[in-house]
Amino acid sequence: MDTKAVKELYRQVSGNLHNRRFIDAIENLRKLVSVSGKEYYNERLDEAKLTYDNILRHSFGEYKDPQRTSIYLYLKRSLLEMADELNESSLTQLSAGNIYILKRELERTKKTEHLDAMTFLDALTLNQELSDILRDVSLEEGTIQPDESLTRIFNIIWLTDKYTDHENILIQKVCDSDNLGWYYKSLVVSALTLSLLRYFDAAKFGLLFRFIETREQYVWQRALVGVFINFIKYNDRFYLYPSLEEKTLELASNLDMEKNLEAVLIQFTKTKETESVSKQWQEEILPSMMKLRPRIEEKLDLENIFRDEFGEERNPDWETFFQDDPGLLDKLQKFTEMQMEGMDVFMSAFSQLKNYPFFQKISNWFIPFYTSNPTLKPFLRSEGSQIDMTPLVEKLETTFYMCNSDKYSFCINLSLIPDQQKTMMLNMAQAEMDSVSEIEQADSLINGFATSRNIFTQYFQDLYRFFKLHPWKNEFDDIFLFKPDLFTNEFIRNSIINPGTKRNIAEFYFDKQFYPYALPIFLELLKRNKSNVELFEKIAFCYEKTGDFQNALDFYKKAEIIDTERLWIINKIAFCSKFLNRWNEALTNYRLAEKLTPDDLKVLANIGQCLIHLEQYDEALSYYFKVEVLAPENQKIRRPLAWCSFVLGKFDVAYDYFTRLLEGESGNSFDLLNLGHVLWCMKKEVDAIAAYKRSLAGFKDYRKFETAYLEDKKHLIAHQIDEFEIDLMMEYLKSLG
Repeated sequence: MDTKAVKELYRQVSGNLHNRRFIDAIENLRKLVSVSGKEYYNERLDEAKLTYDNILRHSFGEYKDPQRTSIYLYLKRSLLEMADELNESSLTQLSAGNIYILKRELERTKKTEHLDAMTFLDALTLNQELSDILRDVSLEEGTIQPDESLTRIFNIIWLTDKYTDHENILIQKVCDSDNLGWYYKSLVVSALTLSLLRYFDAAKFGLLFRFIETREQYVWQRALVGVFINFIKYNDRFYLYPSLEEKTLELASNLDMEKNLEAVLIQFTKTKETESVSKQWQEEILPSMMKLRPRIEEKLDLENIFRDEFGEERNPDWETFFQDDPGLLDKLQKFTEMQMEGMDVFMSAFSQLKNYPFFQKISNWFIPFYTSNPTLKPFLRSEGSQIDMTPLVEKLETTFYMCNSDKYSFCINLSLIPDQQKTMMLNMAQAEMDSVSEIEQADSLINGFATSRNIFTQYFQDLYRFFKLHPWKNEFDDIFLFKPDLFTNEFIRNSIINPGTKRNIAEFYFDKQFYPYALPIFLELLKRNKSNVELFEKIAFCYEKTGDFQNALDFYKKAEIIDTERLWIINKIAFCSKFLNRWNEALTNYRLAEKLTPDDLKVLANIGQCLIHLEQYDEALSYYFKVEVLAPENQKIRRPLAWCSFVLGKFDVAYDYFTRLLEGESGNSFDLLNLGHVLWCMKKEVDAIAAYKRSLAGFKDYRKFETAYLEDKKHLIAHQIDEFEIDLMMEYLKSLG
């Protein structure tokens, strides 16, 4: 069995257990036992099967075991943990991936290296003379440099599946030590976070909570991010471990923790790629909905006459509700925006600078940037250079302008360029840092929450670069593909309970076009305030953007009841009615909109669209003529004008419009087909055939051409083209190949 099959088997076991199919789960677990070679696990499975049989037997007899639920949950937890063990054991044996190669090397030397490294860590937390320890400590036979020691410790914490008591105690000592630098503790927190992402262990959650409880600056913020990310991944196990729920409630009781978790949630969403969500409407929902529309929409492209304003978009009366922190001054808001814009700029700029040897060690992607880091010393003044970068590095350490990973890239890259260019870049960077420092000082950016928020930002940036740029990225679960749902995630739901905080998060999701996330929050908030017209509007808008036009229409109508005759709502009701093919209802509302804005081109074009679907071509033509007069530069308006003229028998007018349309850039195969109809009705059969042939060539699909041609059959018959001739023409065109 290969690694792909093992992963699939593990997925099936997890699915079986979460779907209460324990018999299937046990059967699949026996297969994993066989792959792993750990046959002694079969005895545990026999015991589990016996326990489950007893649960089943006592569930439907006269005697109901009061402990049934707790036993059931214990069994489920045990089987999930067994699946974790067997899956990891099998993959460690079979996988050729870099992570498992590293893990196998670690396991081969674990008896000595693991103990020595942990002894080093133990000494590091207790000794007052850290510099001496870092300089002189020996592991195995030779003297190990500090960064090598920390790399080994990082790898041990990261690649150990379940921690022993010894490991738990040592990491607790790291957490509680007054002698160990915050940057080393931060590195241990990152190793813990990666370890938990790789392999579930409730004890690892407990250690992260412990780091949060210390509230040591720069450290607890990273631990909160680690807890947040892992609870998104392991949400389906939350209820199986009461201690985790207890810790969550204890954390939530802290007066400012909800605010900080809100900042984490928002920053995580900011850091995520939003394209997949924001493009969903254009690439998935809209095309699928258009398939349900009458084919005349495709033929005449009526929806795209004013394409830039498609869907009437957001209500211009809505105010920007969400702010990162409404209490901050304008300068700080601009600084925050600059940071977020800088994130994207820096991601692009520094993505090519992650190939230095420094980044070959995974731990170096997570080590905070600090001036005394021994690995920085060679870069502060490179060999043969007279320029000392120490002053700049000291400023870089204290600023939030750049994430830690990019700071290292910047310094390494700067050390490699000639002195003349280095001087110029140093001066530019120095000036930039001075400006940033002024803003930071002017707005008191060093206060508690502002600092925490910026630490969250930097840490997510570091994580983003690791999961998107590291050469082994395909071997990790990309945390930025996780979906943090406020209501299905137990950790978030138990931690964020304030309606004001929920509204803030909902508005942020809404602003960033994460409509599926915003919708359930708005719906809950509506229960508390059923007269808030803006909530009705935004719920409707979310439904619309997720393709649920019926619910969108219902909520737009509810908003209309509260606030009648609002143009935006009227247009939205009409818009949704169109997508539900309720053309009379759409027309009624667009006529109301016309009374409020008589010369609105979009409204006039939409009325014409409705009239075409209702086959009221005379009136449709008059509306499209009016649009043409008001917007003569819009070539797309010629298409419905030409079509209505053709249907009404105004062939010269139709010919003129189709010809002009095809001379421009907007012409297409449908226009050539329609031009063929017009020419045939004008008794110009040779020219009609030429137009049909060009249309057929443009379609590149005979069936699609045939369907479009035959749909117009009734109009040709209405203009005295014999039905026999129509069918014969189709055969003739087909014979031309």
